[in-house]
Amino acid sequence: MQKNTVVPNKNMNNKPNYTDLGLSSPMGVNLRKLVESQLKLDLKKYGIDQSNLKFDWSHSCIEGHDTKFLDGSLENYSGILVYYNDDKIAADGWMEFIHEGDFFIAYWDFVRIFDNGKIIAQKEIFRIPEHIWDELPNNIKPNCFNGRIK
Repeated sequence: MQKNTVVPNKNMNNKPNYTDLGLSSPMGVNLRKLVESQLKLDLKKYGIDQSNLKFDWSHSCIEGHDTKFLDGSLENYSGILVYYNDDKIAADGWMEFIHEGDFFIAYWDFVRIFDNGKIIAQKEIFRIPEHIWDELPNNIKPNCFNGRIK
């Protein structure tokens, strides 16, 4: 399955849009803060270690896996763009999440990392990464085994 992501290039408007929430608008303020903080933390595993990243959800697209949590609802969105404070693209990708009871974690199911507009790294395996697997409570792991990277 091809993952739908937005490819920044010279033929499209690379100006970030921090106000249009796209199809991610059902996320409440608290849920969005949690998701963005977890996705930022996950980006450290892919070489981006900055806390001042900004999210552009304007191209977000719903992909069918949904849940309600905190003050809203969300799906495993594709088309997420992440920018540095200077509005240069840092990453884009498709997020996934695991939500069971009070446990919730969001992570990148697919992600590309950029340096000066060029892709320098990407996660291509659409499974739960080991660093996320290690954070799952043992009672949840049997429900996720098929998605685990072996």
